[in-house]
Amino acid sequence: MRPVRRRKIVLWAGLAIALMVGTPLGLFIASDNFGIVQPGSIYRSAQMSDRSLSQTIQNQAIKSVLNLRGPNPKQGWYRAEQAATLLAGATQIDFSLATDQYLSRPQARMLVEVLDRCQKPVLIHCQFGSERTGLVAAIAELLREGSTLEDARNQFSIRYKFLPIKDGLVVRGHLDQYEEYLKSKGLTHSSQTFRNYIARDYRPAGPSREDWAFNPYPLVVTHRPDGITTVGQLDSDPIKK
Repeated sequence: MRPVRRRKIVLWAGLAIALMVGTPLGLFIASDNFGIVQPGSIYRSAQMSDRSLSQTIQNQAIKSVLNLRGPNPKQGWYRAEQAATLLAGATQIDFSLATDQYLSRPQARMLVEVLDRCQKPVLIHCQFGSERTGLVAAIAELLREGSTLEDARNQFSIRYKFLPIKDGLVVRGHLDQYEEYLKSKGLTHSSQTFRNYIARDYRPAGPSREDWAFNPYPLVVTHRPDGITTVGQLDSDPIKK
């Protein structure tokens, strides 16, 4: 390749990168879709590289990483994440969620328990940080004392690249269902009301793992930096407050 042509290719590539970084897509890639749910306590993001994750754990003093993509030891991204998390001294909590299905009742109850008991600060993430992460961030807001429904709604935002279409309607449907429950009972939202709803009255409004003949996924898997792994239930030691 002639030097002049090579220089032109390099210049065009540089321009393309500059333009991309200046767009929402570029900002998404550059920022890992990172956001603050509750300052000093709960953060959210897309799937990070091991380097970005290590830096975030250090910068935000993260104690727990809540991975909503579930345990995937055959996948390179998962092995890199787990290594980075444990090396940084944090606990990894694997929780399997699907964007096209509602939480089952056991999933919903376990998720509340995880959010209550995991060591804070916690970083919540899925692949893109939009749908599953938005749902869990919204639930975290509903569990917070003094929160409002609008606080939860704000977690389903275009700022986090959330779109109310297809799977987005399913994950946001959990909040819609809760609002309908409040109206039908003549109740107003409070943290305790939401806890009671999940514990006693929540039912999936659409397809969920309760419809499966067999569920191969454990509710939760925790990996501690000391090498201890717990499958199927919470390990009270690494995720207690």
